[in-house]
Amino acid sequence: MSKHTDTNGYEDTTVLDDEKAAIPEAYREPPKATWKGRIWDTFDAPPEERKLLFKLDAVLLLFGCLGWFIKNLDQENLATAFVSGMKEDLGMLQNQYTTALTMWTVGYCIGQIPSNMVLLHVSPRYWIPTLEAVWGLCTLLTYRVTNHKQLYALRFFVGLAESGMYPALHWILGSYYKPNELAKRASLLGTSAGLGALFSSILQAAAYTNLDGHNGLAGWRWLFIIDAVITLPVALLGLVFLPAVPGHAQEKPSFWLSQTDLDLARSRMESVGRAPQKALTWKRVLAYSKTWHFYLLPLMYMVWNNSIKYTAIMPFWLKDKGNPVQRGVAERNHLVMPITGIGIVTGWIAGWTSDGFLKGKRWPIIALYNLIVLVTAIALAVMPLWKNLGGHFALYYLSGAGTNIAGLYFAWINEICGTDAEKRALILAMSNDASFVLQSIVPNFVWKQVDYPKATKGLWYTTALSIFLMFIIATVRYLHIRDKVLAIRAANENKDEETESPGVYENYDDVDAKK
Repeated sequence: MSKHTDTNGYEDTTVLDDEKAAIPEAYREPPKATWKGRIWDTFDAPPEERKLLFKLDAVLLLFGCLGWFIKNLDQENLATAFVSGMKEDLGMLQNQYTTALTMWTVGYCIGQIPSNMVLLHVSPRYWIPTLEAVWGLCTLLTYRVTNHKQLYALRFFVGLAESGMYPALHWILGSYYKPNELAKRASLLGTSAGLGALFSSILQAAAYTNLDGHNGLAGWRWLFIIDAVITLPVALLGLVFLPAVPGHAQEKPSFWLSQTDLDLARSRMESVGRAPQKALTWKRVLAYSKTWHFYLLPLMYMVWNNSIKYTAIMPFWLKDKGNPVQRGVAERNHLVMPITGIGIVTGWIAGWTSDGFLKGKRWPIIALYNLIVLVTAIALAVMPLWKNLGGHFALYYLSGAGTNIAGLYFAWINEICGTDAEKRALILAMSNDASFVLQSIVPNFVWKQVDYPKATKGLWYTTALSIFLMFIIATVRYLHIRDKVLAIRAANENKDEETESPGVYENYDDVDAKK
């Protein structure tokens, strides 16, 4: 197909079967950005949209990044605390650490899909802060645990409350931002998780150094207290500022978002084929299950998310008694930070490159970073554990590349399912949920605590997942291109009717029936 563009730069027509054909809004490529627009797309937006984007960025990005930061701060603090005294204090000498992680994951798996379905009826302004308050209180109570069974219970409820945060934030972003705007913001949101992990290491190092033994509490216990103190104010911030998404039943103007802003937000989404909400029925869910998106998109994210868990090896490698260079707690916490830092920087590069230079294409960056995971995991699996220590450091740090590109996956899902708000909400939650369902089962077999620091089974498992992921990425790309061609044909065969994109939602079978 050769391409034509309108005066605004959008690919709105093409040549298909030797005839000029209109491209449905959901499949149009973004316009070519100026050099300023590649830095930040708001520079290229019309004047009335710039003001709206500034408001949305100031609220949604700030709250989203803060919320995801504290969520991961509260999640990552267990790993940091474990290597900073919790293991010895609670007698976690076998697989109790892995079980504690699994308990959190089980809670996380149970809550995700129901939480995103609640969001279809309850404004994010009320639902998300409630979740934050619950996990903040459970995090606070963790400082008082005296055995691993108490820890298991609290980690379950932390996971249950945290489950709704990430898919909800990406659904909100997908309800406000166009394709050439989405990946940058989704990447900023995703990399705030890395900042949470990074800050957890810094915080624990400071707590261990300055607060260990203060008021009779170990440094790792102070970490949970500090995390809770950070979490609760952010919940209050969400209660004040978070809006409902365009078209939501509880959508209404606020002190910072006027009715004119809401109308503009809706028209922006209509221009890229992003549909407002409709009533979700079991019939529609059944129709979703007949499309490839229902299976392949969650599978793709699940495989990727589980292929990057090998980054957790380095703390165990540093602490192991077999390491020729023994280090203290604070030094070990600092040495693992570059993994997170590299993940953050490469995540930013991914988002900006995808939105800008690649004009909204997600798959090339995803495939590239998956290749890095594949090569790194194989190298770590075959390298002797205590030889070439410098090589191990380099590979452990390189393993951070691509760990913060979840935003690209969710941007891609938001766009592929963009013409159905409920399907977007469901598949975003299913994707994140599927990844953690697998994560709640597999660690007990391939990432056993007793297998660290070499973790050979885990590294070969990572290798297999990366190879499998390459095939999934290629299949998703092929099917999405096929759907674009079918959508163009359907739109131009029914020019006098309102025709929605086939393969994206339930009317796929209806279009085929008309043919």
